[in-house]
This record gives sequence, structure tokens and C-alpha cells, in this order.
Amino acid sequence: MTPDLPLVLAGIGIMLAVPATFMVANWVRKNVDYGETRFDSEGKVMTDDKKDRS
Repeated sequence: MTPDLPLVLAGIGIMLAVPATFMVANWVRKNVDYGETRFDSEGKVMTDDKKDRS
């Protein structure tokens, strides 16, 4: 019983896609700054700068 070429190509694609997904997810987790954005009552973005707090 010989596997079909499309089945082999699909298997190779899945074998490469799974580790690549985790590699990209780890890179994003380590290198992308994802913080909370806070808004004031007027809808403007609040910053944590010392000069804004007087």
C-alpha cells in the first residue's frame, strides 16, 4: 500500500506548521509589548509620564 503524493505533502505541511506556530507565538510573547491602554473620562489615552501628574 503506497501513500498518495497529496497525502504525503499534507503530512509534511502539518509537521512543519505546528512547530512554526509555536516558534512565532513564543517570539510574539517575548518581543511584543502588550500592555493595557487606559482611557480617562473624556476618552483620551492616559499616560504614566511624571510630567502629566502635576
